[in-house]
Amino acid sequence: MINPFVLLLMLGICMISAGCVNTESEHTSAAFWNLSPDGSIGFSIPQSTTWEQILEKEENLTTTDLTFKGFAGDVHAILVSPHDPVAFLVWAPGANNPAAGYAEYMKYYPPHGVGVLVMDVRGNGGLTPGYPMNIEKDAELFVQGSWPQYYLNGVDMITARRYLQDKYPGIPIYAAGDSNGGRYAAFAAGVDPGFAGYIGISTSGFHRMGENYQSPLREFLLSIDPDIQVGKIPPRPIMLFHAPNDTIIPFSEGQKLAQSAGQGAVFIPFNGTHGVNREVDDIIITRLTSGLN
Repeated sequence: MINPFVLLLMLGICMISAGCVNTESEHTSAAFWNLSPDGSIGFSIPQSTTWEQILEKEENLTTTDLTFKGFAGDVHAILVSPHDPVAFLVWAPGANNPAAGYAEYMKYYPPHGVGVLVMDVRGNGGLTPGYPMNIEKDAELFVQGSWPQYYLNGVDMITARRYLQDKYPGIPIYAAGDSNGGRYAAFAAGVDPGFAGYIGISTSGFHRMGENYQSPLREFLLSIDPDIQVGKIPPRPIMLFHAPNDTIIPFSEGQKLAQSAGQGAVFIPFNGTHGVNREVDDIIITRLTSGLN
């Protein structure tokens, strides 16, 4: 729950009748968001520069260490790319999982023609600084006119998508993630129409909890809610995976997110518990390489 004191602060700070606009000073002066009464949000993001270092080059894949140097600090990522890609995933790992912990696992994809750019999510304990998902703290930052980390994690994925689009023009790029990472990916895909679609694994929404609060807290909570953002993705494809035996996020929560996504979403139960899974990987690869668009 959000601290009531935060709500009182927010009621006096952001006039929502014409939309809530953030304008940052000094180092973030070129970056801002526009937040609408229905929770729709748009970003103006300055161009970032990218530092690349090839870590290894094999017969069917290249592993590259990436650092995106943007308005809110350095963000790290690892790209495993095939030599002739048919699709890319910008992947946000679940809580407490840095990019380095997923890189080896994701090497399964490139031999099948699918590249994966694994984000080193803020707050996951990797090279990118941050704090674990904390909606109350993000609300306080929102009140101050500063960037909530939830927004930044979405912006980081958008920055990664732009990088891939420039490097591999014409190749479809999907926002993907598992657990908390699936929530960030839903946000990124809902905000940025440049993503070809969305893939969420073992994830869920926030049950439109913003509807229980007054403006402007209402609009902020709606903007970060996967249950809201997945509705903005169609007609682009949505694939959602959830294990009936998930002990972290109940299966019923995944079903509710699929309902929010609408009839066009594909909801697939899988054998396992929580998070990444080879059965899921094989389904994703088959669908992407068979011309999903």
